[in-house]
Formats: sequence, structure tokens, C-alpha cells
Amino acid sequence: MLKLKIEGLSCSIKNKEILKDITVSFQQGEMAAVLGRNGAGKTTFIRCIANLIAHQGSIVLEEDGKKLGRSSIAYLPQLEKITSSLTTFETILLGLTKTLSWKVSRLSLQKSPKSFVN
Repeated sequence: MLKLKIEGLSCSIKNKEILKDITVSFQQGEMAAVLGRNGAGKTTFIRCIANLIAHQGSIVLEEDGKKLGRSSIAYLPQLEKITSSLTTFETILLGLTKTLSWKVSRLSLQKSPKSFVN
């Protein structure tokens, strides 16, 4: 079972305390929401989990008791202006390129994008 444990998470940006001593855990199959007004620290919380900004505290992702590397966590921010022709699925796959066991053949790359849809 997959589990994310966060203990004592704190974060300051430009000497301003954004998050202070957050402790929470999430288990596979649970649904959770991060709620708050603009500027409350929701995005900072997610960025800390993804190890994108400096923080204090412990963030552990484990599966069946085995600790997973932080590269197992991905962050896909909301963009208001889309400048890519990639689908959402293709965009998410970009974050998994190091771990994918299959590759796209050169022949498939020469075909039109519609040929990828079964």
C-alpha cells in the first residue's frame, strides 16, 4: 500500500513563514483536498511535497513499507495559457520518461498523431 507521511513541514520564502509544523499522512485509496484562500500556502505545500522548494521537516513516500525516492512524486502546475499541442496524457508521460519501459519507434514518430489512437 502506498503512503505519504509528512511530519513537521515548515517553509519560509523571503523570510516570510508560509507553512508551519504541518503533520499529515495520506494512504492509497484516500481522497484529500487542500483548501484555503488565495495566498494561504496551498501551492507551497504541494511544491514542498514535490521537493521543488526548500523546506524543513520530513516527507516520506513509501510502498509496502519500502521508502521510495522523491523522484516518484511529480508536480504538474495549472497553466492558463497552453503553448503545447500535447494532450494531458502526453504531458504527464513526459514526467515519467526515466521510468517508462517502452519507447516510441522512429516509424511511429513519422506517422500522424492520430495513428497513436487505437
